[in-house]
Amino acid sequence: MICKPLETGSSKPFYHHLKQAQGVTKPPMKLITTSGPHTETPSECANILNKLFGSQFCKQHILNVAVYSHAGSSKQIEVSVDGVFQLLKSLKNGKSPGPDEIRKKDLIIDPVMTAKCLMAIFQASLPTLWLPTEWKMNVSNPFESLTLSAGEHQGGAELKPEQKKLELSHCMERVFLVSLNKDVSLFDKRRPKSFIFLEDLHRNLDDQEWLDVDNMSQAMFERTLMTSEQLKNSLIQQSKSAPGSFVMESRVLMYLSQCYVRASSERTEVDLKKIIINNADTCLRQPDLYQGQDVEAQLIELMYFRGDSEDVMEFLAETFTSIVTSEDLLTLSSILHPLLNKIHQACTRGLYRKICSDAEASTSLKLLHFFTRTQNLAEVLLAYTNTTNLSATAMEKTLFGTILSSSCAPSNQPGPIESSQLFENPSRMTQADVELAERMAFSNSALIIDCMSKLFLKLCQLSPRTRHLLLLWVGRLLHVNNDRIKLASIMSSHNAPPRDECSDGLMLNLCAVLLRLCKPFSLPQSPKLMRIHPQYCRQRFSESNDQEAKHHHLWGVSEETYLVQLDENQVNTIEMPSEYNFICDIFFLTHQSLHLGLHSTFERFANLNRDLNRIQTAYQQLQAAGSPNVEAIKLMFEGAMKRFMCMRVALIDPELLKPVLQFHVATSTYLTHLATGGDNSVPFSSLTFPLKEPNTRLLGCIPEHIITNITDAMSVTRRFKESYFQEVIDVAEHFMDLILVFMGSKSRLKNPHLRAKLAEVLYEIMPSQEQDTYAMSRLNSHDVLKERLFKEHRNVDRLAEVLFDVFVGIEITGDSVEFEQKLSYRQPMYKVIDYIWKIDLHRKAVAKLSDAALADIENTDPPLFLRFVNLLVNDAHFLLDEALGFMKQIREKESERDSSSSTLRGRELEQFEADLAQIINISRFYNSAAVDTTHTLALLTSNCSELFCHSIMVDRICAMLNYFLLMLTGPKMKEFKVKDFDKSEFKPSVVVSEICQIYLNLSHSAEFCQAVSADGRSYSPQLFPQTERVLKKINKPSDMIQAFNSLGVRIKNAAVQQMEDDELSSSAPEEFLDALLNTMMKDPVILPSSKQRVDRSTIARHILSDQTDPFDRSPLTLDQIIPDAELKSKILTWLQEQRNKL
Repeated sequence: MICKPLETGSSKPFYHHLKQAQGVTKPPMKLITTSGPHTETPSECANILNKLFGSQFCKQHILNVAVYSHAGSSKQIEVSVDGVFQLLKSLKNGKSPGPDEIRKKDLIIDPVMTAKCLMAIFQASLPTLWLPTEWKMNVSNPFESLTLSAGEHQGGAELKPEQKKLELSHCMERVFLVSLNKDVSLFDKRRPKSFIFLEDLHRNLDDQEWLDVDNMSQAMFERTLMTSEQLKNSLIQQSKSAPGSFVMESRVLMYLSQCYVRASSERTEVDLKKIIINNADTCLRQPDLYQGQDVEAQLIELMYFRGDSEDVMEFLAETFTSIVTSEDLLTLSSILHPLLNKIHQACTRGLYRKICSDAEASTSLKLLHFFTRTQNLAEVLLAYTNTTNLSATAMEKTLFGTILSSSCAPSNQPGPIESSQLFENPSRMTQADVELAERMAFSNSALIIDCMSKLFLKLCQLSPRTRHLLLLWVGRLLHVNNDRIKLASIMSSHNAPPRDECSDGLMLNLCAVLLRLCKPFSLPQSPKLMRIHPQYCRQRFSESNDQEAKHHHLWGVSEETYLVQLDENQVNTIEMPSEYNFICDIFFLTHQSLHLGLHSTFERFANLNRDLNRIQTAYQQLQAAGSPNVEAIKLMFEGAMKRFMCMRVALIDPELLKPVLQFHVATSTYLTHLATGGDNSVPFSSLTFPLKEPNTRLLGCIPEHIITNITDAMSVTRRFKESYFQEVIDVAEHFMDLILVFMGSKSRLKNPHLRAKLAEVLYEIMPSQEQDTYAMSRLNSHDVLKERLFKEHRNVDRLAEVLFDVFVGIEITGDSVEFEQKLSYRQPMYKVIDYIWKIDLHRKAVAKLSDAALADIENTDPPLFLRFVNLLVNDAHFLLDEALGFMKQIREKESERDSSSSTLRGRELEQFEADLAQIINISRFYNSAAVDTTHTLALLTSNCSELFCHSIMVDRICAMLNYFLLMLTGPKMKEFKVKDFDKSEFKPSVVVSEICQIYLNLSHSAEFCQAVSADGRSYSPQLFPQTERVLKKINKPSDMIQAFNSLGVRIKNAAVQQMEDDELSSSAPEEFLDALLNTMMKDPVILPSSKQRVDRSTIARHILSDQTDPFDRSPLTLDQIIPDAELKSKILTWLQEQRNKL
């Protein structure tokens, strides 16, 4: 028990054991010398131990020390001598000596002998319950208790009343260092070696010479009122050496705390601590009694410089409890207010250097945990940090707000605190510099988050009242920051007028702290999740105190937008719980903090990234133009870059991002449970298809931002710290479940934009797609697990269907959605389609959808895959057209610049370069998207060609292919040749290759060949030969070129036949012509509302995008059109007659 702590080189565990001991459990040992018996009685034993101990700590006696051993044993008393020897060697050279004036050099004159002697002292300390340090402080002979307790331990005899009275008096003298007996001739080992003689009390008690319960309170009161001069005049000591500092302590609170510490090591029937606490109570409540004393400063000093002493902290906690008992909480609050002000000021100052590098601020953080010892202390702390000023600025200035705002994230408001000092010269920083700055930032956040999360947890566990006050502060903070998610807030620049909102740093740290509180249920399908009540977010309150009664602290959540829309009657019939619980409360508070914190900060970060790109472009333009404003733009770029790097580090903080992923796994399992008919009474189960009907009423209580939170976290992780995803890769199947359930289901997630955001999550959990084969062969472990997710997940064969569903859903939202926004949603979908196309089970799933579309192609509701293909062709046509248009503009601008370079000067040149740069930026967007869409078309046509060759689709796909092949390989291709293709991401060779591959994929179809040749707008006999020349130029495989040549011949032959048909149709009667396209119909139909006649393929293509009559805009579906069999017969008869004439 003793040996173990000494072997570790630390005596603290040993001393702790002695302090915690409840009493002597063995009779005192007998000691013998090497020459024979030496002790027979306990008194002799105590004296010899005292002599031994004193000889070791006097310089003149440190050598020639007798060594003692246990009676009956020849073994020397030594417990791991080597361990103590190492401890002696580790002492610092400059360490100041104690009262015995022994320095390190004295201890190591003969370190082996000294170690042996110290072992004897330690061994003797165990049964005596006295520490060597207490002997050194001149209290008394620490081994005297062996004599006093011998009778009790050996025979059980009690002390006589006179002995009891004397022992109690000696005990009080040792604790309080005061006495009523100044006769130094009566000194014995049980009395302190120096004390304060209370002469007035001695005289008032008729010269009584002992302390007792009746006079101790008066003695303490007199002692605490004595000045330094009075103490000096009343000092009694055995020798002329300087008295211990404790004896002469004149500061009342410091003296009382020392008394409490000494009382902790005494064993007596009288509660001496109560006497001390009563005096401390009086001292704090009536400090004016103690003239010339700054009790407030003493309290602060005790907390800051003795805060590591458990006895001192216990003393203060007991004192504060006594104050509340005798007075009220308001009195305690007024006493502690200066201390809390000191802590608050220290934390505020610490922000300038970061709290982790500021000693006073770090100590202040630790002191906050003192307030969790009792409910009263916690209520004082929470009353201090809760403010009645409900503004974001005021909330950030509270104690908790100040601490949480210490972050590497740059401040939103103008002011002296600026975190970007971490990246002072970002353009000059090496990778090592950046990593060092990141570690510094993470170190600070870890300190803040660890401290505050433990504090929050203790406050929540302490009592329902303290939990309410804490969550009330959290709820208020979130409520006053609701404007953070508004567009004006997210888009505001650093130099914009300040807004009333808390800093990004505070909000992100709050997220991390709340996530710690959620850790117990941040597991997939945790049973604790069943304690969440979705009705929480529909709860309304009639009175302010209802929130405490119902354990509900999220303000204004009933105004949210929900996953499913419920009408008023449905909302009114939702059964509301009588009260909620902590898990439910903290779950929704955490999601709201992530929405206001992580989401809005990430949006700001994205805007800052765009600003950086604009500044960089402007810098390049000004530099090219030789503008004098180059340096100003460079400084602006440096400032923006500092903010960018600081915000990035705040977003990727492992204290935030790792637990948020785990939290979202748990959230995903709960949402999936609700979406498949579950509630709190139904246990979790594995996801299976077909899905059960959703629990619509409960889904109608879940805010949309919970889905947004999941997509945000995945985006940040994929973009900056993909390695963090490994923390949850083993349970990532639950993310896939969430996607499969919600992404393709309007009945479970109404908002198509959110369903599109889930496609981004799909992209985030997709394995990394390296370009080179060697890199692909070296997939890391978490990429292998991701790959399994797409290949082996039990329901992953449904993935293509839900992906196509959300692709189509974006188009038919009914909202006014810009094409660029729709395209930004679809871009990750193209990446996912490209990836899953390489997996056989997904290709088969797509082929199955294609077959179903062919079978139901004329249904009232167009098949999903048909609508998807139709939109894909629309996108490809639009994007390629726009991309080529912008490339043409760039070429014109470059030509204009070359021809007028000598005339453009100054601002005119700057404006010209800015206009050109803007066009290049826009073209980059369209060129990149055009490549993705044409590539996707090439993939689909390789396995689903029949649908593309159907009469509904074939004319459109052929017209598109012919047109862009003509633009990129014909005479007009020179119009798109610019100086730098890479700047615009213009890849004509890639687009031509993809278009040619589509031709080849569909080449087996006679309908396709006929449709290509029938395109009078773009097809000509020269189209394919000129394309062959381009294919050779860009080094495409010879077999591809040969196949393309053969297709060209077939189409040329079909064109001859088509020309003959065109000549026939040119003289066709007007009634045979399509009312919409003015071409001769093959399968005429009548539109029921407008009565117009069009070809079936024409109206079928129109209905795919717009289910209205193109002539009068009345609703129209394919099953409503009326076949005109009579007219069709006339057309066929007329055509045959015309051919016969030829």
